[in-house]
Amino acid sequence: MDGTQRDRSEAGRGAAGTPTRVRFARRGDAAVWRALQQGIYDEGCWFVGDGPPSETALAARLQHVSRDRAVVWLAERGGRAVGWCEASRLAAARLEHVAWLTVAVAQGSRGVGVGRALLSEAEAWARQWGLRKLSLHVRSGNVAAIGLYRRLGFELEGVERGQVRHGGTFEDNLIMAKHLVPPESPE
Repeated sequence: MDGTQRDRSEAGRGAAGTPTRVRFARRGDAAVWRALQQGIYDEGCWFVGDGPPSETALAARLQHVSRDRAVVWLAERGGRAVGWCEASRLAAARLEHVAWLTVAVAQGSRGVGVGRALLSEAEAWARQWGLRKLSLHVRSGNVAAIGLYRRLGFELEGVERGQVRHGGTFEDNLIMAKHLVPPESPE
């Protein structure tokens, strides 16, 4: 992957045949990224935070992206941002073989291949940099996302019981991962 925009139409054509294009986010995308996050936060059931970071904070994150350590991709359909994936590696040498992912798709664009296209891009990036594992967290009530992750080879690695407060109840947080290299394989 060389940082150019790539069409992921094979992974992301919806009912109307609109292709999904996945590209690296740029500093100038901060407002679009924030609006996308705000829309998902407004649904009130997917993220665990109280709201998206400020546009300024997101712009700063995008400015300091290092393609080998942390990246953000935007997915677009019909010229409109409909999802994103953020991948980051910890600096500790003992953990730098793992990337943590955040994946989100806007309401109205789910179930048409956007998440699959984003995760495909993340996996290609991880393989390019020699990573061995992709990890993510997902709320236990997000059945559609869990199904997608399983279809793409992610496995359940842990459950944080009652981790997320949702109204008057508590929901489990699941830790899922995909091993790109078998864990028992030597470096």
